[in-house]
Amino acid sequence: MATIKAKVQDAASSAKAGIDKARATAGEKMEKATTTDPMKKRDAEESKDDRKLKVASDEREEKEDHAAQRSGRRTIVTGT
Repeated sequence: MATIKAKVQDAASSAKAGIDKARATAGEKMEKATTTDPMKKRDAEESKDDRKLKVASDEREEKEDHAAQRSGRRTIVTGT
């Protein structure tokens, strides 16, 4: 039962990460469409890349937490 629960949690984490990545891409496209300044367009791309990296990192952390719960280990929550 615990492995099924962890798999469902992992799937939910992946789905959430996919949505967040799509939002980052859409936000970048909106920023690029509303400006003609090449520097702002480059900043929009960098911002998108940063957001995608953060989303991927958060997804990995969530999956590690699920694995720790599954194995019975306790995780230490740090303030971010």
